[in-house]
Amino acid sequence: MKFSAQEDLKLPQAEVFARLSNFETFERIAIKRNVRVSQISQNNPNEDTLGWNCRFKVRGRQRDVEIRLIEFDEPNSMKFHAVNPALHARLEIEVIPLSRVQTRIQVVSVLEPKTLAARLLVP
Repeated sequence: MKFSAQEDLKLPQAEVFARLSNFETFERIAIKRNVRVSQISQNNPNEDTLGWNCRFKVRGRQRDVEIRLIEFDEPNSMKFHAVNPALHARLEIEVIPLSRVQTRIQVVSVLEPKTLAARLLVP
């Protein structure tokens, strides 16, 4: 299943990208929402990719997700891949300058169910 959205902002491209790539802020937001977050790079110092292991509850069950940043093209785009035993997801974020002071963000998310239960959740 594919989701997409776009939004035009009255901010320069560099500022929008800087805000979107401030991963520490997103980690703090997730922790405030009872998500356990740990950086993968801390566990595997030889890896050159940035990633996170996340653990949270959904519908009363504990869920584990590994999220990896697979592409980082500053200030244009970022791509993430999230893996769970039941569901794989890809997230692509593009930051497109419309002018010096206006920027468009395009977000595309693709969900790929891997189990029967996930197929019922994702039509």
